[in-house]
Amino acid sequence: MSQGSKRTVIAHLVSMIGSWWGILVVTMGVYFLYPIPKGKLLMFVAWIFIPTVAAELIKFVFKRPRPVARGEAVKVKAYGYSFPSSHTVAAFMIASWVLLVPELRWWSFLFVLWPITVGWSRVWLRAHDTVDVVGGFGFGVLATVVIWFVY
Repeated sequence: MSQGSKRTVIAHLVSMIGSWWGILVVTMGVYFLYPIPKGKLLMFVAWIFIPTVAAELIKFVFKRPRPVARGEAVKVKAYGYSFPSSHTVAAFMIASWVLLVPELRWWSFLFVLWPITVGWSRVWLRAHDTVDVVGGFGFGVLATVVIWFVY
């Protein structure tokens, strides 16, 4: 197996973890490993899903085509618009929750690089361009700041 093929397999795995079902599995995994008090559980779910859904809606404002729509060869099935990367937004939101909630900080070393890795996988697979991933990261930062101060 070539180096590029190995990277593609890794990128597929990382991308799957950043998908909707992967987000659910990671969310439940964090909860079962460290049960979040019921008072914080709703906030945890809202923290992740509201920005991720908002990112999906923002795509209809920008209507930026994915690489496949421009005729580029891609390594993953991708549909809809591209900017911002909601995989990256979701990964960032989970990472920021883990970093900002004192009871979960010991998990932080596992999650700090996750949004970067998810973003890399989306670009490597050609589901997104770099600007889409940077936009997803930026939107995640903005959503974290807004939600943190509202909460």
